[in-house]
Amino acid sequence: MTNLSRSEAFRQVMRRVPSPVTVVTAATPAEMRGITIGSFTSVSLNPPLISFNVSHKSRMHAVLLEVERFAVHLLRAEQVYLSQRFAEAGLSGSEQFAGLAYRLDGYGTPILEGVLAVLLCRPYSKLEAGDHTIFVGEVCEIETSEDGSPVLYYNRAYRAIGETLAPGPVIDHEAPAP
Repeated sequence: MTNLSRSEAFRQVMRRVPSPVTVVTAATPAEMRGITIGSFTSVSLNPPLISFNVSHKSRMHAVLLEVERFAVHLLRAEQVYLSQRFAEAGLSGSEQFAGLAYRLDGYGTPILEGVLAVLLCRPYSKLEAGDHTIFVGEVCEIETSEDGSPVLYYNRAYRAIGETLAPGPVIDHEAPAP
């Protein structure tokens, strides 16, 4: 990797890190939008906080700066099409939701139907980080459905959860290193 630029080397390394695939939706009085997110993570249990990163160039960035609520959708393995739809550049907000099963909550936030779970959040904080903003949301409500397998993104491809791995041998911390 010595011939690669630092940013390209970083990109190649990060492709080796599996990411959850989520869709974040929100609505302003002018439009509703969604965005596919691969940077979703939990932050805190008390209060329950989550975070994700959004590029300053994304149309969703301005929406998230304006809303009182947003929804994070954990997708099922068979819902790759939702990830692709909300990652497609150039679609208007109405085109993003065309033909999809969704409802609006009391805040006007679009909620996708049939996903593994929905975390209904209010903005908690945000942090500028390079060409992205890290959005932190406080989870106000949780909707879950029956069990299913989540979709993951790894090495430029969508993946499903694989086999369970054994924990391996116990390490004796008192023994000298080999």
